[in-house]
Amino acid sequence: MKWMAVVGAAAVMLAGALPMAADAGPNGEVRLLVYEGYADPAWVKEFEEATGITAKVTYVGGVDEQIAKMKASNGKDYDVVTVDTASMKAYVDQKLLAPIDKAKFTSFANLMPAFQPMSNTTIGGTNYGIPYAWGSLGMVYDKKTFPEAPASWEVMWDPKYKGKVISLDDANNCINFAAIVLGFKDPFNLTDEQLQQVKEKLIALKHNLLTYFAGFDEGSTIWSENDVVLMFSMGELAAINLQQKGFDVGYTIPKEGAVGWLDNLTISAGSPNPDLAYAWINFVMQKKIGEDMTKKFGYGSTVAAGEGVDYADRLIWAQTPENYAKRQEIWNEVKASN
Repeated sequence: MKWMAVVGAAAVMLAGALPMAADAGPNGEVRLLVYEGYADPAWVKEFEEATGITAKVTYVGGVDEQIAKMKASNGKDYDVVTVDTASMKAYVDQKLLAPIDKAKFTSFANLMPAFQPMSNTTIGGTNYGIPYAWGSLGMVYDKKTFPEAPASWEVMWDPKYKGKVISLDDANNCINFAAIVLGFKDPFNLTDEQLQQVKEKLIALKHNLLTYFAGFDEGSTIWSENDVVLMFSMGELAAINLQQKGFDVGYTIPKEGAVGWLDNLTISAGSPNPDLAYAWINFVMQKKIGEDMTKKFGYGSTVAAGEGVDYADRLIWAQTPENYAKRQEIWNEVKASN
């Protein structure tokens, strides 16, 4: 599907919402648990100057790390958390998220129409998240090796590139990835037979890999220090990071498609500062910040249609898997295989 932009009124809304929020909560500090690119220092500075609230940012590299941090304090260490739709039910089931108070989400009108229903963040009739950024788990490729973008994911299994391929280390998304490559209609709800085929496919890929990686920085570092030409990436930012380091790489969604992710701004159930959390949310849900996020980090924004991020209709949007624990067990077996 294609996104259509709406004219935002964030400045007007913020003028009324933020001053009241600035007086709420202890110490005037909002604590953010987010992925890279979701709390740019320039935005933090502008937010702090506009509201008098201090923003403390903690970055995480993946879902497993994030949920572990939340569980460690039952969410009391954080106020705003970015949670993807596929993981949201797990957070809700563990009572780590508070319902969204739409009356306090004064920047709602800035959401593009496609995201306003917020249906992907509604569980059991209750909404727990505000769509913030979207993107894909696509392929990064070396343009010297591939003058044209590879048409199929199967190139990653080509023995010609043995030892020149790296992959994201993520149980759920690697299983989704292999299921998409195998052509399974619903990669998020697999039968036992399909899971066995996925396991075999991932073991075959492991034989072609140089290594796995976790987080954008680690993936970029491994690429930089080795003769790598293909990457199953955790997002568009991987290509941007490498391009900034001088590498001639491209980013593509092969013909089989790719997992599309939607990250959402949520309120920690343990937050003592919900008003400060809404102050941050209403601030970053501005069109100018959405545009800046796309320009700097390559993420699709839910408040602004970004140039070049136009392949949402080729993505298979992430859903909660049929059995996360079983997927983790299969992934452990893949990584332990010879």
